[in-house]
Amino acid sequence: MALETPAKTELVRDLLGRPLASLRVSVIDRCDLRCQYCMPEEHYTWLPSKDILNASEIERVVDAFCQVGVRSVRLTGGEPLLRATLPALVARLAALPLVEDLAMTTNATRLARWAEPLRVAGLQRITVSLDSLDPTRFAALTRRSTHAKALEGIRAAAATGFDALKLNVVVMRDFNDDELVDLLEFGREVGAEVRFIEYMDVGGATQWSMQKVVSQAEILARLTAHYGPIETEAGRGSAPAARFRLSDGTRFGIVASVSEPFCGDL
Repeated sequence: MALETPAKTELVRDLLGRPLASLRVSVIDRCDLRCQYCMPEEHYTWLPSKDILNASEIERVVDAFCQVGVRSVRLTGGEPLLRATLPALVARLAALPLVEDLAMTTNATRLARWAEPLRVAGLQRITVSLDSLDPTRFAALTRRSTHAKALEGIRAAAATGFDALKLNVVVMRDFNDDELVDLLEFGREVGAEVRFIEYMDVGGATQWSMQKVVSQAEILARLTAHYGPIETEAGRGSAPAARFRLSDGTRFGIVASVSEPFCGDL
């Protein structure tokens, strides 16, 4: 793959004039879970390994984007921890002089083994997708029985001391919407900021329906009924999550991608 670094630094902006400051890099398309809102259980065609960017190519891509304004890089998948050489890749990206923030999104089922090596390599922040604290619900949603491994991975990340640990929770009516408080309390226990995400349509194979969406307003109403007044934090900017604070200072976020779309926010 031929990639050229820009001859001069010129900040790239989107159609709304916002600078391109962050980049998401999918390091692998494979995943060890089959979450119902994300992908079908069977008949999924993976990319051949020759079509996936190697470490040198990813490094060059990230460096090129840094030359035009990117400072924050997030590694995603699929499940990035399925890439066996991930710590080495993280070390290469962390060494780039313009990368100021290096993060990863994971399902945490393999994180117990890799948390420490990734931190040593230079990974700064981790976001974990966790939609239920109930093993039976977890298995029903992910079609895999790895709930204990996910919790073990989250606790390992908390103990390793990353700069930030977040938990992403997709809220679905009549499935896990009765766990809002429990998940928020678990986040407090492990020192993670919870972000509740409205259930959104990512393709017909996921059988999405509007009836399953629990809106930001409803999430806030339920949490207010339990905790009392909730304060909205200012300074969201173009971030996808609106942030809130309980009276004791506990912060959490809500991504209202369905009820309050944010893609056009400045």
